[in-house]
This record gives sequence, structure tokens and C-alpha cells, in this order.
Amino acid sequence: MGRGKNVLKKKFQQKVSEIINAELTLLDLKIRYPEPFNYSTSTTFESDLYVVPKSKNLGIIGIAEIVLGLFLQGEITGKDGKPVSKACLARGFEQFFNLKFGSIYDKIGEVFTRKPYNLTKTLDALRNAIAKEDRKRKDK
Repeated sequence: MGRGKNVLKKKFQQKVSEIINAELTLLDLKIRYPEPFNYSTSTTFESDLYVVPKSKNLGIIGIAEIVLGLFLQGEITGKDGKPVSKACLARGFEQFFNLKFGSIYDKIGEVFTRKPYNLTKTLDALRNAIAKEDRKRKDK
């Protein structure tokens, strides 16, 4: 009875010892040869989208117009459930479309210095594009 009593315990200790030795060997290799272990995964979002430079109806000021409209609507919220700031919205658009506003407040100021009939130029162009597509679909 004494011979088989500790067999499972000894086998378990043996397996644990093998795992520890394998981990120590891996750590030793990682210290001696760090290059193969330098695999970094990018945790930052990198968008494939770009705004066409100097496009007729969009561009930086057009995106600022959209940011302003969304901000004034007040229906985009942060994690805390509160409406986000213009700067926060602008950062999201900058990251999403690979662009830089510089100062979003200056760009929004440029939206308001437009002539009255151009105040919502980009939003009007978006509305017209959707209406045109709607007409196309209805004509089919």
C-alpha cells in the first residue's frame, strides 16, 4: 500500500517541475536573444481613410462644419454619458480621417465667417448627395 500511495503526488510534482524548467529556459532565451521576442502589436487605431485635399465641398473646414453640427446637436456622448466637447469630437475626426485641424476652435470660427449662403456648405452638399441617390433609387 505504501508503494502506490504517493505516485500521483510525485507525478504531479514531476510535471510541475518540467513546466517550471521550460519557463526558465524560455526566460533565459528571451534574455540572451531578445530580438525574436520583440513583437509589438499596435494598440492605436490607424484609419485607412483620408479626406481628399482641397475637395470642393469637404476639406478641413467642411469637416469642422460637421464637427460643429454634431456638437451643437449634443447627441454624441462620452463614456460618462455626457455630451462630448468640440475638441473631443475633433480628435475623433482627426484620427478617423487622418487629418489635423490645428485648433478646432479656429476652424469653427472660419465656418462662422463664411457668407450666409455658404454657412452650411458641406452639410448642404451631403443632403443633396443623399437626395440625389434617393431620386436615382426611386427612378429604377
